[in-house]
Amino acid sequence: MSARDDHGLATRRAQPKPTRVATQHVHPAFERFLRAVRADIESRLTPDVVEERLQRLAGSASAAPAAEQARSGDVPLFESRAGWAAYGYHVIHLWLLTIAAAGSPRVRLRRDDIDELAVETAARALSSFRDRELRPLPEPQAADPALKTTFLTECVRHLPYVNRSLHLMTEQVSFEEFEDTDAIDLVGAIWDCVTTGQAEELRRAARDSDAEGKGKGDADEIVTLTPIAIRSAVQRYPEAVAPGSLT
Repeated sequence: MSARDDHGLATRRAQPKPTRVATQHVHPAFERFLRAVRADIESRLTPDVVEERLQRLAGSASAAPAAEQARSGDVPLFESRAGWAAYGYHVIHLWLLTIAAAGSPRVRLRRDDIDELAVETAARALSSFRDRELRPLPEPQAADPALKTTFLTECVRHLPYVNRSLHLMTEQVSFEEFEDTDAIDLVGAIWDCVTTGQAEELRRAARDSDAEGKGKGDADEIVTLTPIAIRSAVQRYPEAVAPGSLT
């Protein structure tokens, strides 16, 4: 390297690097917006409000372990879940058997699908039912009608989704056909089974099930509670059960 080149390299090294601008230019309108936001925050979050929120946060933090301890220790586990699962399966199975026997043109229901529909629906209903009822639950035989209706409402709510999922997994259908599925009509068919002359068909299915040792001899109660559960599902979960299901 020549002396001239060496001098040029040393000169370049000695020159300080240009410093970057620490802040970028902010548009005046955006700056005004930021100032307005800061002013609004300062006016809303007074020291008293901040203190109140801190106290509330501290209280929630101390209450959380106590609530968890109450759920895991003081409150008994959901020991009756097996009984409720069997009850839900029994009722849903009767609903679907009655629909299949009636041969409703409104729904596509294969007898081979009944057991899978009943099992999956009862499982989903059991999960959401337990999430809603944060208390010790008796066995269904000892439960009052209101509690049974709450559980059957969950069964009604989940059944259309389970039916739709089953069709999607087992049939080659287009998206349009999937959207037009008669899953909601299945609830309407249950409504018909317990509010028209078809209720006798449900009682007959219950008697046959009871004769096989699978039923509980509670057909009259099912016929009474099912319409209440369907109405409750329509009122509480309009996105799951269309009001048209009751017509």
